[in-house]
Amino acid sequence: MDDLPDKLRRNVVVLSAAIVAITMFHLSFKPTGTLLGFAEVGNVTPLKVWLALSAVLAYVFLRYWFHDDTDRDQRALVEHYRGLRYAAIQRRLTDDVRSYFLMRRGQPKWTEGFEALQDDMFASAYAELGQPASVDLLPSVQHPDHSPWLGDVGFTVDVQWPEGQRRSVSGGQRYPYQLPRLVAAAIAIECMLRTGTYSKSAVDLLVPIGLSMVAGAMCVAQLIRAAAA
Repeated sequence: MDDLPDKLRRNVVVLSAAIVAITMFHLSFKPTGTLLGFAEVGNVTPLKVWLALSAVLAYVFLRYWFHDDTDRDQRALVEHYRGLRYAAIQRRLTDDVRSYFLMRRGQPKWTEGFEALQDDMFASAYAELGQPASVDLLPSVQHPDHSPWLGDVGFTVDVQWPEGQRRSVSGGQRYPYQLPRLVAAAIAIECMLRTGTYSKSAVDLLVPIGLSMVAGAMCVAQLIRAAAA
């Protein structure tokens, strides 16, 4: 086996698929046979076969996992996921604030102190002009590296009414946010699905890893069953 990434990936996929097929179709092994067409092999037991398959699977997977191209593809996939997640968080915060300014819902529950409508400039405008026609927002989101689900956000706000009146405020004021767990989970799942299907390179990376994990779990189960028999 050489170190070409395509061949390493193919080795993982082929061996993993063979292990999955053996397990799913309940294929059995003969207690005797020949090796390379001339060497007689005896006392072949399921335990020995699954030990050999597990060892080979671990070998081909580790060669694939530690290859430089695999590491580069992993980093690119992680960066793509983080970009999607950041955009989704920013979009969620912006949609909530836009609905708030359009008077379609109350103050966003993910933050404290966001009371823009009670500001003198906005309060008088809303009292005089009523519900606005549109709201343009330019968000600025910052969060710590260890958790994107909390941080602080600022908005440049431009509120326009049907007859052309408008009020604006810069993004100097920032507000802490913490997204609810269900919202965070939904965003994470959506971004994972989009990341896993966004390109051929993502599929080429995730399919061998996923298939080898399934095959590895099957090997462990078969080893336990064979040892207990």
